[in-house]
Amino acid sequence: MLKQLLTTVGTAMAIAALAVGVQAQQKPKPAGASGAGAAATKTAKTYIAPHTPWGDPDLQGNFTDKDEANTPLERPDEFAGKKVEDVTPQELAAIVAQRQQNALESAPFITGSRADGIAIGVPIHWLDHLDSANSRPWFVVDPPDGKIPPQLPEADKRAAETARARQGRSVADSYTDRSGWDRCIARAVPAAEMQPKIYGNSFQILQTKDYVAIRYEMIHETRIIPIEGRGAARPHNNSRLASYWGDATARFDGNTLVVDGKNFNGKLNFRGANENLHTVERFRRTAANKVEWTTTVEDATTWARPWTFSIPLTEDDGQPIFEYACHEGNYGLRNILQGAREDQKKGIVPSNGPALPPGKEQEE
Repeated sequence: MLKQLLTTVGTAMAIAALAVGVQAQQKPKPAGASGAGAAATKTAKTYIAPHTPWGDPDLQGNFTDKDEANTPLERPDEFAGKKVEDVTPQELAAIVAQRQQNALESAPFITGSRADGIAIGVPIHWLDHLDSANSRPWFVVDPPDGKIPPQLPEADKRAAETARARQGRSVADSYTDRSGWDRCIARAVPAAEMQPKIYGNSFQILQTKDYVAIRYEMIHETRIIPIEGRGAARPHNNSRLASYWGDATARFDGNTLVVDGKNFNGKLNFRGANENLHTVERFRRTAANKVEWTTTVEDATTWARPWTFSIPLTEDDGQPIFEYACHEGNYGLRNILQGAREDQKKGIVPSNGPALPPGKEQEE
């Protein structure tokens, strides 16, 4: 997939301003820096966030969380019994070095199989995670044990039913068997999209009096979110109007931007959740070049209780969003399906599941 540098950040801001109908206010940007580790909490207590001319906390900027890549969402078993603040700098440095080594060794097998020795990598310059200098040992902050609550029996049953419905199909019988990422629809819901990954870790936040816009590099999505109590304010859409990324509204709680997400269509898998997924994201500037992004996730049909994770975003104008041109010149999906049809004619059974029998029509 081709990635080309956006012409200027100013162009992106102009586009967002046209979308919301008001010119976004700009501010000087500090140079980017790596995660500050445990000092971030101390800094957050004394830091006074800047405000926009109309009085809102100013969260605008180009952000990245590439230095948090390789960090597990849940607490690793080796830290059992510890809280994030209990992990010493020496312990964190040691585990970060090991994560970097693992990332480097696994890089050639990003789309292959390390176990089978099949190296099918992407261009090495795409990868953000090989030298990520993590600022914390894991991300889940609630429950206190750093673990995501177990799935409910009904969620397990739902997953089993989905698996049974797919029996007899391969991952290339139809375009509907491919992921939203393969189909250039979306990679994940916002609560997962901003989590650090191997590449595509740039984001941009823009503000006007009535809206906040959050831009994502991967798949190149933009959420334009109305702010409660303003001229563009509205309630959540009717639950029958669901979408891949759901419906978001925003409000300010002191210096924190709170984004409430509902009405997901359940077609982008997020750890087994379905259309009942509800997310509450909080963005709070904790330093001149830091915004803490904290997300609470709930789905009463999937987990027994809500759970929360928190990830620092670093403001860095050296990490602007690149164009994620997923469709332009991309013949991957067509070739995947065409190759599967050729194998089908030859009676070749794919390694990832049985193919449709010869002569059977593809699902439209």
